[in-house]
Amino acid sequence: MTDTFNTPEPGRRTLCAVLLNPPLRPAVETVSHRNLIAALPLTGCTELRLTNLIDLQSKDQIQLASIPVTEQDIQRSRQRLSSAVEGADEILFAWGSSRVLGATGKIVKEQAAWLHTHLNSRRFPRVWMVAGAPRHPSRWRQFVGPEKQRVQGGSFEERLAKVLMYHNATEAATHA
Repeated sequence: MTDTFNTPEPGRRTLCAVLLNPPLRPAVETVSHRNLIAALPLTGCTELRLTNLIDLQSKDQIQLASIPVTEQDIQRSRQRLSSAVEGADEILFAWGSSRVLGATGKIVKEQAAWLHTHLNSRRFPRVWMVAGAPRHPSRWRQFVGPEKQRVQGGSFEERLAKVLMYHNATEAATHA
């Protein structure tokens, strides 16, 4: 599932966020979506496009690990990933830093490796990540929260700006 969300600004630049899999509810209703919107100005983008390593909805990683993933599912996901990165100006790896277990976890690693190869062929040498890992946007506020004291700043956006950085795509793809 690929979704595009626009902001009404001239000179659009598109941030394509690669998540793990689609949520059960509409993306615009999620914490992840709100946090990704906050990342747009930090990446110099005005438009958000969402895509997923595996295009199967689930409530969490435990449920995703229990869903059989077919070759047809993998190919559909790759087609959607490819379409989503076409025309993107920036790529954000945000599928989560926790490992998915079992056979699905192996497929997630394969999808991340495939995406890396695909991005390399599209000349995306760098990608955005939070603190060097493809942290899921639903966890960003917790990660940069003042109680953790990882970064200083008066607002979520100020703290996020300190950890949302470019990384070499080759190194980044190994974080599946």
